[in-house]
Amino acid sequence: MTSGRTTTTDRPAPATPSRPGDPSPGSGRRLRPALAAAVAVLVVAGAVAGLGGIRPDSTTAAPAAPAPAAEPAAFAVTPPPGWTAPTAGAPALDVFGVPFARLAEAPPFAAGDCPVGAAPRGVAAAALVAVPAGTTVEQAAQAFARGAGESAYAGSAPQVAVGPPGPRPGSGEPGTWVEATVRTDGTASGAGGCRATDGAVGVLAVPRTQARDGSVGVAMLVVAADAGGGPGDAVPRPALTDLAASAVRPG
Repeated sequence: MTSGRTTTTDRPAPATPSRPGDPSPGSGRRLRPALAAAVAVLVVAGAVAGLGGIRPDSTTAAPAAPAPAAEPAAFAVTPPPGWTAPTAGAPALDVFGVPFARLAEAPPFAAGDCPVGAAPRGVAAAALVAVPAGTTVEQAAQAFARGAGESAYAGSAPQVAVGPPGPRPGSGEPGTWVEATVRTDGTASGAGGCRATDGAVGVLAVPRTQARDGSVGVAMLVVAADAGGGPGDAVPRPALTDLAASAVRPG
């Protein structure tokens, strides 16, 4: 980690998007599963000329690799107090088949007989996503907020409620910020009481480019963190907005 910011340099690998589950309640609008699936299908296969464009032929999905690599970093972030660079070799955070490169983590808690290799109490990850024409950046951010909650708390029966879109925290590139809440059954690898029962999610979506087909290249930062109900300490809620406010173009 240099100058307090963390980035990633992994190259992308093909990924097959999975279809999200039922819509979650939020701002009175329901997120259709087809919306999230349509967005996830159009994964940006790589940055072109420093995010200068998206090749129309680079958005075709291919069979998933067993451990998909992440995109070149869409953002660099400054980890808040208590957060660290991700563990070496940590897999990408998969959201609807899109591999999000991990940028920072809040270390996991160790408690009693809970399974070894617990999930971190918080994670921040980023990816480049192509949002198809006819779908707004705000809609995509809401869809990925739900998907990030489901992915970060997979195996704990997560139920995600998505809030309305708003302006990004901080004074960086103009973008959209969406928050969501997560309720879980508190289990980790089948062991009760080993996972937070409440989580918080934030998604920052910043449009960067537009292709000839009308799709928009969007840099996305997803942040998920334990909010309470677990055997370890909750992550302070301001950490989510602090990470979003610190997000800048890498380099």
